Amino acid sequence: MKKLMSLVALAVVASVVAASAQEVLSANAVGYVKRAIPAGKLQIVSVPFENISSETGTYKFGETQIAQDLPQGSSVMFWSEESQVWSGGGKSAKGWAAAQANKELAPGEAFFVKNNSGADLEVTAAGEVPSDATLSRSYAGNAALSIVAGPYPVDVRFGDTELADQLPQGSSVMFWNADSQVWSGGGKSAKGWAAAQANKIVSAGEGFFIRSGSEGTWESVKPYTWP
Repeated sequence: MKKLMSLVALAVVASVVAASAQEVLSANAVGYVKRAIPAGKLQIVSVPFENISSETGTYKFGETQIAQDLPQGSSVMFWSEESQVWSGGGKSAKGWAAAQANKELAPGEAFFVKNNSGADLEVTAAGEVPSDATLSRSYAGNAALSIVAGPYPVDVRFGDTELADQLPQGSSVMFWNADSQVWSGGGKSAKGWAAAQANKIVSAGEGFFIRSGSEGTWESVKPYTWP
């Protein structure tokens, strides 16, 4: 079984819980993942949890713990597949502007945040652990860039994902390094992905960019047997 929720703490909301290393018998498990953001630098993040207070299960950015954790002066940026540009804004003394606070986050969507403080910090993505057997994230074609993230709170080897398998030859993937503030990645050849890309461990709450010649949908299968 894949390593489940590295840096995740689980609190099971139920009167009776039966648990083992492989399975937790519960309907409502909540947890969190943490992402480190070096001082003055950009980090790519996602929220691989459901909003227990929302009928749709999705979060608006302003509802996330990440939005609360970021101090005044921080900024957030969202990527548009359609226009291929960033949009976003900063956190003032009054909080986030409506355009940022009301941005709805789809399952498997990632975004950038910048820590404009003078100290390193951690932000927390929290919520209900997804119980859906599959979760989907669409991506663009025509060599347009799409930003994606695993929709479940697990660490996963990129080469083991359904996405890595289904992306056509000629596609590329790019991973962000928050320390050096640069991208690294490569393309998919007739032989598949190079070891550097295939063996990249994508942490829970981490996003990355892909470029594909044809549009598609990443149907991610739940990698645990509960909840």
